[in-house]
Amino acid sequence: MCSDRTDARNLQQILSQHPQTLGAVLERAQRLAEINQTLCDWCDEPWVRQLRIANVRGDTVVLYAASAAALIPLRQHRRSLLTWLRTRYRLTCSRIDAKVRPPVCTDQVGSVSARTRAAQAK
Repeated sequence: MCSDRTDARNLQQILSQHPQTLGAVLERAQRLAEINQTLCDWCDEPWVRQLRIANVRGDTVVLYAASAAALIPLRQHRRSLLTWLRTRYRLTCSRIDAKVRPPVCTDQVGSVSARTRAAQAK
């Protein structure tokens, strides 16, 4: 089955027909990366290193925490984070949607995805 080639061609056609879409996606990804890199400027506590901004949807910041323990101090500092995001990045956010999402292991050996693929192959 050669659906991979067809999918790649379809994606290439979409991107070439809508170059502004790709630019907007890349710009958004860069902005989220910049925010995540500067989170420690807001608060230099160890638990902040377990947080990452995953998305900004309207007035809501979607935030992922590596553990539930990081969400406890976040509740106390929520307003401070929102103020910092509004001031530094001019975001119009007034809510935080926080979820526990442990980071995914990207190692080839022993990674979750490698084990899953091996189990599916059986």
